[in-house]
Amino acid sequence: MPEVFSTADVARLLSVKPWQVRRLFEDGTLPEPPRIGNQRAISRELIAHIASAMQERGWLPKTEVAAS
Repeated sequence: MPEVFSTADVARLLSVKPWQVRRLFEDGTLPEPPRIGNQRAISRELIAHIASAMQERGWLPKTEVAAS
C-alpha cells in the first residue's frame, strides 16, 4: 500500500466522490496536507480522519464496533 494518496485515490478507497474529500480540506474541517505538484499528498494515517469527518457529515455510514 502506498504511503501517500491523491484525493481521487482516497475517494476510491472510501467509495465517495472526489469533491467530498476536497471539501473537507477546503472548508477547514481538516488541515490541508502537503502537495506534490498540484495534488494533495494524503498520508495513510489521515484516511481514518477523513472517514470520521465524512461519517459526521452523513457522507459515509457509521460503522458499529462489535462488542467482544
